[in-house]
Parts: sequence; C-alpha cells; structure tokens
Amino acid sequence: MSSQSRIMSKKSIEDFLFEVREKNKQLAITGILLLIQGKFVQYIEGPAEEIDRVYESINQDKRHTDLILLDSGELDERQFKDWSMAYKEVGDKQIKEIVGKEDLNLEEVFLKGKDIKNHPVLTVLYDFVKTLSS
Repeated sequence: MSSQSRIMSKKSIEDFLFEVREKNKQLAITGILLLIQGKFVQYIEGPAEEIDRVYESINQDKRHTDLILLDSGELDERQFKDWSMAYKEVGDKQIKEIVGKEDLNLEEVFLKGKDIKNHPVLTVLYDFVKTLSS
C-alpha cells in the first residue's frame, strides 16, 4: 500500500498503467491495483526475485510515498493469472456499502484487526474479480 505523492490525473494513471502492464508482461508479474481515497493498494504475484525487484522499483518511484508491505508469501496458484495489472478506482459509495461508512482509514483496516476472512479490502477485490470474470 502507498499514498500518491501528488494526486494523479486519469490520464497520468492510464499512462502509468500502460507502463506497468508492459513491464509486468516482460517479468511474468500479474496482479491488481486499487485506488482507494488517494492510496494505492496493490497485489502482485510472480517469481520471487521479480517481485522483489518490482517492490524495490515501487519503493524508488517518486509517485508513491509511505510504502507499506502488508503481506507476502507463496501461493500454489496465481489469483490474477490473466491480468498483467487489473485496475479499479474504488469510490466512496462502494466503500460505504462494504464497511458502512465513507471514510476508510486504510492503515487501520490493514494493520489492526486482521480478520482476513471478512476483510473489507478483500471484499472489494473479490467484487472486482467477479465483475472482470462475468
């Protein structure tokens, strides 16, 4: 998770996504990027050494600040194998539907109370995946 160092326009985000998707294809990286109230929440998967390089690249990228690694580990199967980088901007209305209020303190959601099964951001991810799959 990271904050935007400055608010990016839709065009800047589109250009950023084009760049990331092309790079991810070359590195065999897949995943999803959410933009939630000015913060990027990213899930990436692929070869461990490439993930480390991508993470370091994000850490050095001046478009990101306050980078926090939320979790890491190995999976038996990729969750986003068909997307070099799916993208969704999550609006306040959707946040309110999921967590009951519009203001979502992402640090609090992620770093406190780790109820993984009912995690609000996982709900957003699963909802997004369903819309992509249908």
